[in-house]
This record gives sequence, structure tokens and C-alpha cells, in this order.
Amino acid sequence: MVVQLPASLIKLTAPLLEADTKKHLVFIMNPISGTRKKERVPQLAEELLDKTQFTHTFALTERPLHATELARAAAEAGAYAVIAVGGDGTVNEVASGLMHSKTALGIIPFGSGNGLARHLGIPISTVEAIRLLNQPHTTLIDGALANGRPFFCTAGLGFDAHIGRLFASAGQRGFGSYVRLSLQEYFTYSPQRYSLEVDGRTFRRKCFVVSLANAGQYGNNAYISPEADIQDGKIDLCLLKPFPAVQALPMGMRLFQGSIHESPYMEIIRAVHIRIQSPKSECMHLDGEFLPFEGVLEVKAVPACLQVITPVADKRVIMC
Repeated sequence: MVVQLPASLIKLTAPLLEADTKKHLVFIMNPISGTRKKERVPQLAEELLDKTQFTHTFALTERPLHATELARAAAEAGAYAVIAVGGDGTVNEVASGLMHSKTALGIIPFGSGNGLARHLGIPISTVEAIRLLNQPHTTLIDGALANGRPFFCTAGLGFDAHIGRLFASAGQRGFGSYVRLSLQEYFTYSPQRYSLEVDGRTFRRKCFVVSLANAGQYGNNAYISPEADIQDGKIDLCLLKPFPAVQALPMGMRLFQGSIHESPYMEIIRAVHIRIQSPKSECMHLDGEFLPFEGVLEVKAVPACLQVITPVADKRVIMC
């Protein structure tokens, strides 16, 4: 069998031409994302992958959205799976290039949050995440579009987006820095008023956070919608109302205990089509990345659009 490869991947996927009886994996690695060094990943892949099943190649990203281009080209070339090596932003870009294709997404987590990987039970350990590829199960999951741009874990407006914007320009990365920044900004942040249209129903809310959850958590096991189902064809609209300062610590504890949905300050609505207006909001987040916001956010669920290599085969996805 001769496979026609896009020019951008001819060198990267050469083994696919040589061994069409084996499944080919393309690892896409962002050399600057995440909080841990990735230099040993190619060596570990060489040592741990089952060579009787797989051939593999590595590609390094060179610019924003390059991972999407490489992933799409790999899928067109017939790769069995494309493995995102990096943080939530890299995972988002790779997944965006694989939507509605037969090529599965694999994840080697290297981010500060790793929201999608944690929701799906994918090991954070690099060694274990690579070993998972040898006995893969694939789970068909939903995605969503936020103003036309795909996301697979969470997006949103409000305090978390505000922190995301500051965190993106901060000199220090990591979970500890994120927590310190959040505590610093909490007392000066002003909740905004939002106009919402949810599956045809319109209403207004004043919110501290407006989160759109396809998966249950932001990352680091901080659950914004603990009961979110990544296979139900809907997005969880999470509206966190303003709460008194004495509730700040209990609310933070609820976030990590997986009980924030039980708080009287939280309202969760499951929907397919959501439109949000907020003239005063300046920024939004999408799978851990900060983006400018221009007043209107339109979100649409995209059911059953992405195959992901996970540790489980049954329909009910586990969360760790």
C-alpha cells in the first residue's frame, strides 16, 4: 500500500511508507510548553513502545497552531494516532487537527494543569503514559466550539479568565504561582453582569465565574463541574455567583474536593448552544490558554468528534 503524504510530514512519517502493516504514531512535541523538560521523551518512546505493533516519528512545533497543521497532515497520511507531548494548549491544538478523523489522540502530559488528561484517567507519569499506548483503548468524546475555535476541556469568562491573563504574562509557572496570584487578585476583582441565551432561553446573571465545561475540571484536580459527562453531547454552563469573603476558603476547598456543584452559589445548566454577552469582560480562557474577548461568546457542543487513547474501554470515563 502506498500512502500519499503531505509535504509537511514526508520526512516525519517516513516509517509509515516502510511498514504499512504496523500502526504509525506521530508524536508532536512543543519544546517550550509545560513545566517539565521533555528531552528524554524520544528516548523513552524508543525504549517503551512495542516495536512489533508500532512505528513512530517525532515532530517539533515551531509556531502557534503549528501542532494543528501537523496533526491534520498526520491524520490525512493515515497515522493510527497523534500523540500530544505538552500542556493543555498543545493538547488542544493537536486535538483540533484530529476532529472527525479516524486518527486517535494520545496524550503525554507536561502541563501545569493537564485537565483533559486527568479527566480521562491518562497517567501524568511520562513512562506510564507511553506504556498506555501499547495497549490502547479509544474513547469517543465530545468537543465544543467557542466562537468557532475548538476546545475539549473548559473555556470561560470571569475571575478564572482574569487570572489566566495575568498568569500568561507572569514570570513564574506552576500550580503554586497560580494559587498565589488567585489569592492576590480575589479581593480586588469585580464580578460582571452577563446576558445569556441558553438553548433559546434568555436571562441575566451577575457572576464571579462563567465556565463552560466539556470535561469536569480545569486541571490539577480542581473540579468546576464534577458531574460533567464528556460523552453526553452537551456543555455544562457553570455560573458561580458572587460570594462573601468568608466563603473564599470553603469555595476553594469545594473546588478540589469535587463538591462545588453542591454550593448554593453555583448554578449548572447543561446545554447544546450557549451565547454569552458581557461588554465589560476583557478576556476569556480556552483549554488553559488566555484569549482576548470582544463582547460575545458563542459556544456549540460538537458531539462524538474525537477518539482518545485512554486506560478504559467502557462508556463511563473515569476521573482521577
